[in-house]
Amino acid sequence: MARRPRLFAPGLLYHVIVRGHQQQKTFVTAHDYHAYLERVATYRQRYEVVLYAYCLMPNHIHLLVQTAAEPLSKFMQGLQQSYTQYFNHTHRTVGPLFQGRYKALVCEKDRYLLALIRYIHLNPVRAKLVTRPQEYPYSGHQVYLRGKATEALDPAKGLALYGGREAYRRFVRAGMTEGHKEEYYEVIDQRFLGTKSFGRRLQMMKPDTSPQRKKGTVGSKLRPLAAQLQVSPAVLKGTERSWAVSARRTFVAYVLVRRCGFGVSEVAAALGRNVATVSALLSRFATRVRQDSEVRREVERLAKVVEK
Repeated sequence: MARRPRLFAPGLLYHVIVRGHQQQKTFVTAHDYHAYLERVATYRQRYEVVLYAYCLMPNHIHLLVQTAAEPLSKFMQGLQQSYTQYFNHTHRTVGPLFQGRYKALVCEKDRYLLALIRYIHLNPVRAKLVTRPQEYPYSGHQVYLRGKATEALDPAKGLALYGGREAYRRFVRAGMTEGHKEEYYEVIDQRFLGTKSFGRRLQMMKPDTSPQRKKGTVGSKLRPLAAQLQVSPAVLKGTERSWAVSARRTFVAYVLVRRCGFGVSEVAAALGRNVATVSALLSRFATRVRQDSEVRREVERLAKVVEK
């Protein structure tokens, strides 16, 4: 049976489950866990997602993610590919690290958010890796207990819903005897966790049809984009930083990364910029795309040129 397309709308809450290929370990050393969290921080900021909870187990991963303007697939593609490259290079391995397609269950936020945060943070206890969740260093539980944001996770929104750190601590303590909950994995239409009315609302939403990767090279897409913006590729790659050129450069970078699926490093190289500069630029521009209908129309116009 063909897989159902993922659904996307800004603000959806997803319980993401990623498993190691053929049950292999995805984390071997402490440095591996930290490397993954560093990448979570990078892509969380780049795509402006809200991470409510995480738990990195030796051979699988749980993330509780709320999307912004971009589909979940953008965030996950960058995160998983980047970490796989790191892992294969570090441990001198080849081939896939993760098991096929990750599972992403759309969850009814009001009904399940607080329970899912607890459920995810208690994973190491259920697996008998530790006796208390605060003993496990690779979940968001310790971040919630401290109440201070890290690069990967800001607990402020979650703690506000619980009513503070002490209320969160009590809620987790009350769930210590909670076992495996199959309903968090096998859900309505294989995509929804929520009431039937919630599922019906989601079925009316559009599927995530964001491009994985277009054919061609960055250069082959850059040239028609430059022509549409009446500027030469050489000027876009050059040192000129006038407002007019910078604005065109920003549109080009956004379309190449967010609509064509090219990596930030590829686009940065094509535009003669460093990766950090382009990454920060895209993050700021994504807000403008969401808020300014004229900017959105221009992005759509340019995207049609290279998506033909």
